[in-house]
Amino acid sequence: MTTERFRRKNVVITGGSSGIGLEIAGRFAGLGAQVWLLARSTDRLNQAVQTLRTEYGGQISVFSIAVDVTDEAAVTGAMNEIGEKHGGIHTLINNAGTMICGRFEDNSPEELAKVMDVNYGGMVNALKAAWPYLIHSGDGHIGFVSSVAGYLGAIGYSGYAPSKFAVTGLAECLRMEAAEYGLGVTIVFPPDTDTPMLAFEHENTLPESRALSKNASVLQPAHVATRFVEGIIRNHFEVFCNIESRFIRLVKIVWPTLYFRIMDRIVEKDKRQRARA
Repeated sequence: MTTERFRRKNVVITGGSSGIGLEIAGRFAGLGAQVWLLARSTDRLNQAVQTLRTEYGGQISVFSIAVDVTDEAAVTGAMNEIGEKHGGIHTLINNAGTMICGRFEDNSPEELAKVMDVNYGGMVNALKAAWPYLIHSGDGHIGFVSSVAGYLGAIGYSGYAPSKFAVTGLAECLRMEAAEYGLGVTIVFPPDTDTPMLAFEHENTLPESRALSKNASVLQPAHVATRFVEGIIRNHFEVFCNIESRFIRLVKIVWPTLYFRIMDRIVEKDKRQRARA
């Protein structure tokens, strides 16, 4: 596959006003695509559009629609507007997401449901609405932004990881279904990435969770976006952003007992150190 298949085609990106989503938008704009940013805040969307036009030149085609991905009717309306009035939908990037931290017992049912509603339900809403246009494209693509937490559960992430596991499961199912229509499917698993969500995590995470990630490298959104879009261009299904996250995935699959033993030891060591402090 080549980059030419995206030129002058509509690429829709949910959660496209900041962070990884905005960087993904820039990569597709650079490929000559017509980029549509979907997010809740009109002000942030306007700023994002201006940022892209400044960085890539006024000639690029970047548009925005303010919409909450949990609002099924609004999402359907946005996708129909793009699909019916602006030439279809070639590629959908499911990126919008949110998170909560803390112990399961401390998260209310409403908080847990909200994260699942945004991270998984929002992707389902977008994909359901865009599906007829995607399959009509003939050579389009579906992208999912998951997380390392989409294949690794850990203490402090019982409100977040299950939603990303669900995204991983959906992507694996659609990899086969979408192929029947000539559609590619790619899922990326970013590790810690320098975004507002990571800043929130650092402020609210449990000490045990912090101990598990204290030696992990932090990537820039631009790096994640570049790896992701490269994977889409090459029609790779899974995209890992560094050797570390790929290695951890491999260890968990091949030797899960060792993986869990290491995780438990890190947490127990941290508890002992804090108890002595």
